[in-house]
Amino acid sequence: MAALGGRAFVSAVAGRRCGSRLDTGAVAQVGLRFAFYGRMSTSEFQDAVTSRGWQRSVSEELVEGFGAIVVEFFDEGCSRRWSWSDRPAASALLAAAENPGRGFDAVVVGEYERAFYGDQFRHVVARLSAAGVQVWLPEAGGPVELGSPVHEALMVLLGAQAQREVVRARHRVLAAMRVQVRVQGRFLGGRPPYGYRLADAGPHPNAIHARWGRRLHVLEPDPVTALWVEWIFAERARGRSVASLVRELNDRGVACPSSADPGRNGHRSGERWIVRTVAMILENPRYTGRQVWNRQSSKGHGSGGRVSGRGSGVVRSNPAEEWEVSEHLTHRPLVDDATFLAVHGMRTARSTKDGETRRYVLAGLVTCGVCGRRMDAHWVHGRAGYRCRHGYSSAAPRPADAPRNVYMREDRLLELLPGLLAESDDIGSCPVPSGPEPDPIEVLGHRRLQIACTHQGQELWQEAPREITSGSCPQGQTALALDWIPSDDTAYRSASSSEAPQRPTSGRLTKESDLIYVGALTD
Repeated sequence: MAALGGRAFVSAVAGRRCGSRLDTGAVAQVGLRFAFYGRMSTSEFQDAVTSRGWQRSVSEELVEGFGAIVVEFFDEGCSRRWSWSDRPAASALLAAAENPGRGFDAVVVGEYERAFYGDQFRHVVARLSAAGVQVWLPEAGGPVELGSPVHEALMVLLGAQAQREVVRARHRVLAAMRVQVRVQGRFLGGRPPYGYRLADAGPHPNAIHARWGRRLHVLEPDPVTALWVEWIFAERARGRSVASLVRELNDRGVACPSSADPGRNGHRSGERWIVRTVAMILENPRYTGRQVWNRQSSKGHGSGGRVSGRGSGVVRSNPAEEWEVSEHLTHRPLVDDATFLAVHGMRTARSTKDGETRRYVLAGLVTCGVCGRRMDAHWVHGRAGYRCRHGYSSAAPRPADAPRNVYMREDRLLELLPGLLAESDDIGSCPVPSGPEPDPIEVLGHRRLQIACTHQGQELWQEAPREITSGSCPQGQTALALDWIPSDDTAYRSASSSEAPQRPTSGRLTKESDLIYVGALTD
């Protein structure tokens, strides 16, 4: 006799005690055919076998006597806040339910909170009901009826309870993490900053976790990379540009962060230093010996999140007022407070040799019409201007076929701005500042417009988030959040010319029929 499974063995014993002999062969399934759906939030801290097992056990108990589970859909590493279309198994279940040849008649869920959050239930059930598929819940004692006032009230209550559970857990966890950083100076995980490595800091303060063998970690200087961090701060404090530091690091063959620690930086190329990498080191307050948390955050779920994360939304930098900083030093600093603050001061507006401070009134409002980047403020020949180098910098050699830099004087743009605005009254949805003669610069900001400059002229573009896709962008160049691109229907005419010249071949511009340029760029 072949070995029986656990359930078959128990059934066989029960059958013998009742004085009957159980046929251990296949038993025909009768009744409704159920599709089981389950979910677990994390795959790193939960056992998939255990989580799936108890959810399926509850589901089988619910449908016992009405049918049997014939197919299974189980999501791992998906938050309940994600919509069903964002969960792989849930979206597959919806697609299968809408297939006329599906192999099940109803969907059973082991627990409401495992599957739904907020008002998700109503939308999912309505979609499944339209396909002729029932939804069974343990909380409802069977199939859910949307037309039943009792079930309607129950689903509202369960949705609010699931939402409350998430909010409560999040609040308690974040509050605990803030205290752990501020009071205890605890390292909360993640990649150690370049120049540091992780060292053992003793057993976990929770006795249960300590018995499980969990240990705390602390940052300690890396004997190889810490010296280069100290060098970067010292050279920057002497007045050297970030680009010159990048050039020297690459010339000396110093390993960049992703090359020095490839195991924790698999999403990076590890080829060379770039300006942004050095700038981020100079901005990191953890090099002062303090533990800092909540410098960045993400909201929602979708594209643009951390490459190695579990589907977080777009990452944003939090203002310094929201940081949590330890009350005491937690590891050996690689830079003193005075040097760190001095380096930060170098990034702000500084007085020139003659004591004046340079001001750029159109900063952030001028866009390159060749590649779509915002143009850099640039002082040349004693006057303000704006230029775009199309993603290239002095930190890397410039290819011979790269497009020419775009440059425009600020005084010239201020002369052209009233005329451009007069010909684009219908652009922008925000109200214009009140007053007899509103400032043209304020009008640009309120109407969310950009002045786009090319080698042929200027025009107004509606501001819109974008990613750089220009062929002129260096390979591997990462687009910044400050970069923008116009859409095809947001380039606007100027009446000072009746014929558009040939547009540049590089970059990404709007349709030719929409472009009529004004004037020519001059030095």
